[in-house]
Amino acid sequence: MSQSAHEIAQVLQEIAIPLQGGWIQKIYQPDPLAVTLEIRIEGETLHLHISAHPQIPRLHLLTQKYANPSNPPQFCQFLRRHLQGAKVVSIEQVTDDRIVRLRYQKTQDTGSLMADLIGRGANLYLLDANDTVSATLRSGRLAFGDHYELPFGESSSQQHRATEDTSEMSQPADAGAYPINRGLEARYAQLTQDLVIQRAQQAYLSSNTRKIKKAKRRLAGLEADLLRMDRYKDYRQYGELLKAAMHAIPKGATQATVQDYFDPSLGSMIIPLDPSLSANENMNTYFRKFRKYCSAQRELLPRIEAIPQELASLAQERDRLLQGIPPPDVDGLVSTALPRSPGKKVATRKRSEKIKLPYRHFVSLDGLTIGVGRNATENEALTFRAAKGRDLWLHARGVPGSHVAVFMGDWTTVPPQTLYDAAHLALLYSDRKRSGHGDVSYTLRKYVKKVKGKPPGTVTMTQEKNLYVELDETRLNRLKGSET
Repeated sequence: MSQSAHEIAQVLQEIAIPLQGGWIQKIYQPDPLAVTLEIRIEGETLHLHISAHPQIPRLHLLTQKYANPSNPPQFCQFLRRHLQGAKVVSIEQVTDDRIVRLRYQKTQDTGSLMADLIGRGANLYLLDANDTVSATLRSGRLAFGDHYELPFGESSSQQHRATEDTSEMSQPADAGAYPINRGLEARYAQLTQDLVIQRAQQAYLSSNTRKIKKAKRRLAGLEADLLRMDRYKDYRQYGELLKAAMHAIPKGATQATVQDYFDPSLGSMIIPLDPSLSANENMNTYFRKFRKYCSAQRELLPRIEAIPQELASLAQERDRLLQGIPPPDVDGLVSTALPRSPGKKVATRKRSEKIKLPYRHFVSLDGLTIGVGRNATENEALTFRAAKGRDLWLHARGVPGSHVAVFMGDWTTVPPQTLYDAAHLALLYSDRKRSGHGDVSYTLRKYVKKVKGKPPGTVTMTQEKNLYVELDETRLNRLKGSET
């Protein structure tokens, strides 16, 4: 709910005379769309808050301070350079509308801070003595170098001022001086809280919808993989029968007719063969595909069984959000968005908090974390900032690709399955992806060095070993499902 022209007039009626001649001591920008001016007047210090939020643009005094970012935004720095230490000449409403001009003087320089508090086009403009725009809070109808003009077709104060009458608005019991400002501060604190909760619910609902869609896609993919692997369940039997009849299979044969020892009636069976492979190679191919079937049964079934529970939990969470129940961590969001009393300090972020690292995270079959860079910058960060000297480092041999690091933790040697998992990822995120096979080089991170004068991510390595890898779809699906 935007502030009406009538409310602005009442606010200025309370503060215009006290602020005249005051000194702007400090300037804050606690929010991307709001600034707070700390103005020292005779006997007290006032905090004038001006917000250009598209839903609740407003101007009033604060009794409590908002939390400020550690690094002031560019607009705040510009205001500090021009307004800090300046004298307030006047503050007035323009054309009885939702526009306020704060005139200031600093040494011989004069200028104005214009607050257009009109709906979604609300903005702040810093003007020089000739009303030329020097800076804007956000991009809008005016830009740097433009001459300031009143918004066209915006003299709607007559109908807008009737939307809210602060003379009938409830005010805090201890309003004391500046009761209109105190009442507005309390009202907008509640509106801000409602807005934060509403946005949080919308964000959580959108996230919930994405998670449900992703879980359904994952379930469909896993079921399709399991169904594809089902055709291999009899391949062990084919391999055993070929082993028994290998001496009778001619080279280049496209099929083999063998006696089925698994059939009680000892009938015959025709087994297809690849003519480009020997009988022994055909046998090993059948055994290898049967092992894929076993791996799929062992790894895919538990994941398929877990997804319905995940979907049920997400559905319950969605029902709670649709019923208007606030998200679990909404209190933290509200406390960040609302002002605090001057005596309270904002707790700084602890180093022990988890910080999102700039690269992909996967979990190997043995539970080790595998990091994979997505671009040159992430490769650089992964290899030279995140990985330690004894961690394992991998890269597809001879082609551009992602850096891959296995974080060893307490492990002294890399487990074989983890090595193959990491090698699969190195091959997948490289130019060898299309061919589906190739060599992967690996060594300890301490043997990887930067190349001076080359772009980020360009490295050399020593004491490397090579591993030939053929991409295994089942292994890749398991790794993709473990991504965090």
